[in-house]
Amino acid sequence: MRQLPWKVLALAALFVTAWAADPASAWAKKDEMPAVAIPSGQIPVPQMTAQRPHRNVMEIATPFLATAIFLSWVGFADWANRDSQIFNLGFKKWNPLVYFPFLVLALAALFIPMPNWAQLLVMVFALLGSSVPYIVVHNKSVQPHQTVLTGPWWRHFSAVLLSKLGVKMRDERQADYEKGAAVDLFAMGASDANADNANLLIARQSPGYLLVKDLIADMVNRRADRVHLEYGAQAVAIRQEIDGVWHNGEARDRESGDVMLAVMKTLANLDVKDRRKKQAGQFAAKYQEKKFLLPLTSQGVQTGERVILSRLSDKAKPHTYDALGMREGIKQQWEEFMARDRGFVVFSTLPGGGLTTLTNASIEETDRLMRDFFAIEEVNHREQEIQNVAVHTYDASKGETPATIIPGLIRLYPNAYIIRDLVDAESASMLMKEVEDDKLIITSIQAREAAEALLRILQMKVPPKNLAAVATAVLYERLIRKLCPDCKVGYTPPPDALKKLGIPPGKVQQLFRPPKPEEREKPCETCQGIGYVGRTGVFELLVVTDQMREILVKQPSLELLKKAARADGQRSLQEEGILLVAKGVTSLPELQRVLK
Repeated sequence: MRQLPWKVLALAALFVTAWAADPASAWAKKDEMPAVAIPSGQIPVPQMTAQRPHRNVMEIATPFLATAIFLSWVGFADWANRDSQIFNLGFKKWNPLVYFPFLVLALAALFIPMPNWAQLLVMVFALLGSSVPYIVVHNKSVQPHQTVLTGPWWRHFSAVLLSKLGVKMRDERQADYEKGAAVDLFAMGASDANADNANLLIARQSPGYLLVKDLIADMVNRRADRVHLEYGAQAVAIRQEIDGVWHNGEARDRESGDVMLAVMKTLANLDVKDRRKKQAGQFAAKYQEKKFLLPLTSQGVQTGERVILSRLSDKAKPHTYDALGMREGIKQQWEEFMARDRGFVVFSTLPGGGLTTLTNASIEETDRLMRDFFAIEEVNHREQEIQNVAVHTYDASKGETPATIIPGLIRLYPNAYIIRDLVDAESASMLMKEVEDDKLIITSIQAREAAEALLRILQMKVPPKNLAAVATAVLYERLIRKLCPDCKVGYTPPPDALKKLGIPPGKVQQLFRPPKPEEREKPCETCQGIGYVGRTGVFELLVVTDQMREILVKQPSLELLKKAARADGQRSLQEEGILLVAKGVTSLPELQRVLK
């Protein structure tokens, strides 16, 4: 949208207004007395100087009133410039009509001698002459709820003003799209802001606009990260992903589902009519003073169309070990590995298991002031910036890999490399050689368990001897739901169950679980009747031993690596999860679900 330099103009005009309205300079001229030649021998007679009279109220108020009128015109002109572009009223025509008449008359009033009240009157008429014609045209061209300076507008203005003072007043100036949930939607993805505004105006005309608002409000209220819409012949099946688990929602009829989807596609600048091809876009929303980015993906299927709407918020991610839920013993061990001068450490989770958050939190918890950290990233897939981590990029579209830039980085002598994706064997081998020169390599890979992460690296055709020589440890995480503290139910577990869990007799008196349906008098407000609120991490720390190095070289096997870890007394992911069950953080069925 084209903007006018109103701020610069305002400052210049304020200076002119203050100078022209202040008569101090004129009095200074009156006080100056002409030089008079005094004949020699005569005693000069003291001259009486003119006394500056007291200024009246009008003289004092004129500069302030003139400034207020001028600022009102600046604000109106800026609004008219934007408004005429939004509603296509011809900003090229209206900008000169709003700008020049007031400027000419206002300057004339300031510089042509006339009484103060006359100056102000001319400026008022100039303001009205510049604003009234546009307001009339605007009100005739927009919907009733979009008019300005009308009765409903003043009532709306009063309601907003009084609401800030804590006084509630009924506001009748409400468009159809403003009804329903208090959600503000924002179009995104078009070529420019004008196109996005046009898409938003189109979406607001549809009855599906209110349905989208209700859908988003329900997502936020139920803490859903994603909504899955499955379009069938007659209805739309709805599921919500809450804390990593999908829950069935109330189905919607196909007609209302179609208009709702049309609005979402319009806001995301997608093709509303195309129900077969895969499309991806995004729009945004604001609800309860929080902003959300809403990626939208649609794909035609045999039964109709499948749509995924995600919700991304700007809430702070966990950036400490404690916020992740890491046990103290594991935290101390891992801190020691991250503080070493040399080594090869690996982060690992399942897909969508919080790998980025785990890696970022660990790096932030590591000392980066006394050591130089270099991050290697693909230029089009940048990660979140971390303080005191220098980022170096390569461009995969040009055929580059990490191996392309690593030789140059070696000459800069960093203490640690962060490479979240090893990409290929060449890059991995080059970095592994850096460990021999006392460098710390930090990487990540997706896997189903800690030992498998090492085998995944070998699958990249990395020489087993290279990996075995440098591998230090793997930190593996799975996310598990936490029991709702307000409705969880304690029970006494049978002795045989405790024995299977490896919990000594008498060590734990109670375990906890979500309430059964018959135990609920009404749905819990905290967890919405789910029984769980939020998630925490279950961590497994695999420390690479000499026996494991031999296995990696001679006979890489998942079972052999796990057996070697047990022989070394290292706790498995299941054993770490049992600790959370014993502490009442989660339930046994939830642990079984996560480990399945």
